Amino acid sequence: MKVVEALNLEKTYPDGTRALRGVNLSVERGEFVGVMGPSGSGKSTLLHLLGGLDKPTKGKIILFGREIQNLPEDELAKFRRQRVAYIFQFYYLLEDFTVLENLTVVGEIAGVKEPKAKALELLKFLRLTHRINHKPHQLSGGEQQRVAIGRALITNPKLILADEPTGNLDSAEGERIFRLFHELNKKGITFIVATHNENLVPFFSRVLRIRDGKLIEPP
Repeated sequence: MKVVEALNLEKTYPDGTRALRGVNLSVERGEFVGVMGPSGSGKSTLLHLLGGLDKPTKGKIILFGREIQNLPEDELAKFRRQRVAYIFQFYYLLEDFTVLENLTVVGEIAGVKEPKAKALELLKFLRLTHRINHKPHQLSGGEQQRVAIGRALITNPKLILADEPTGNLDSAEGERIFRLFHELNKKGITFIVATHNENLVPFFSRVLRIRDGKLIEPP
């Protein structure tokens, strides 16, 4: 089953920058795909389009069997809410909230049943139970990223899009995060991860390379 498919995807920004140039790809359920390329190659733009955070200039995006590029924003948000989650290089945690509250509030907004209980379950899995009452500034970078992963997981997504998720971490912590991703992938979550870190290649089941807005190897 295809989780996401892109057909002749193009993105041109108002200043004339062509970020993507005719990208075609498909990702099957259960894959752990790396999108690799240098800074400015189009990796982030591609992930934003695949998950419906932005709209293409041309082309089609089919997400879980539904064409999404022309959906109204409210309908698109509802459609992807319990299917797709995002993890970024910057953690975007709520600084005035505790670790537990950072997860619980997302669960409440998404309509998760018993969000606090779900948050506690995730924090145990993420080995963060000793940090539930701490605030983000009291955590290490790796701990903050694990909180961000927990926040992504609380809606039980089937697809996780991760954009340079280890970009602010040292190599050892980055590998620990990727081992965690592998655990989640084995539980059935499909991953598409954008990175420029060649040391992470062995973790991927498949690598797509992008340069100047084009895939330079066949998907």
